[in-house]
Amino acid sequence: MENETKFSSKDLYLSCVILASGHDLIAINKITNKFVSFEFDISQEKAKRIIQKHWNRELLLPTRNLIEAIHEIKTRTHATL
Repeated sequence: MENETKFSSKDLYLSCVILASGHDLIAINKITNKFVSFEFDISQEKAKRIIQKHWNRELLLPTRNLIEAIHEIKTRTHATL
């Protein structure tokens, strides 16, 4: 049951979209020397809805939130590697 409230992704920009949507990034897990996965405190279903809206061009986000999410994830990723 614990994993039902967690979503993981290896995609940097989809992870930025989820973070910019207001969901907490709880971990960055190193897979190899060059690859990581991003773990969020969000259900699989809710994450899939956000991603679907993104791909359908229906998701509206403040641009500042998205830019800050990109900077945060890149900074935290480089600190992890």
